[in-house]
Amino acid sequence: MARVTYNKLVEEVHGATAPGEIHRQKRFRDARGKIIGYAKAEKFDVKHPRNWKRTPARKDELVNQKSWGKSCFFTEALLKTDAGCDYLQQRFTAQLPSTRGSHPDPLASIDSHTKSAKRYIRFDAYCRAIIRNLLKLTDCLTPGQALQALQQHE
Repeated sequence: MARVTYNKLVEEVHGATAPGEIHRQKRFRDARGKIIGYAKAEKFDVKHPRNWKRTPARKDELVNQKSWGKSCFFTEALLKTDAGCDYLQQRFTAQLPSTRGSHPDPLASIDSHTKSAKRYIRFDAYCRAIIRNLLKLTDCLTPGQALQALQQHE
């Protein structure tokens, strides 16, 4: 994937411009639908998918996939409950860059370029990343235990 810079005449391009070439720019919205941020414009080539039978995931890649899957499962379960959804929404809003006096979440991942904690703009990405980082620190077996552990790590 490549980052794309457009000239002043072309503000943005979405979709395919040539066979096998895609352009996109993501827009991030808050709960009310207001645009709160833009991702950088991207261009990527469509390649053939990986043959999982020939080259399955091994070692660190497999561990990473399993921990990400567990965090996605816990996130989905917590967002279905009112208490979990409200708590995560409140915590997400508190770390937004547009919220006055806000700070990054204590469980946020560290950005390798800036060496500081990330501030998330997408709610779903925030929930999965925070729960994944929590699972690295604790042994939570259920989403309820994860919610209790999140409340302790404020």
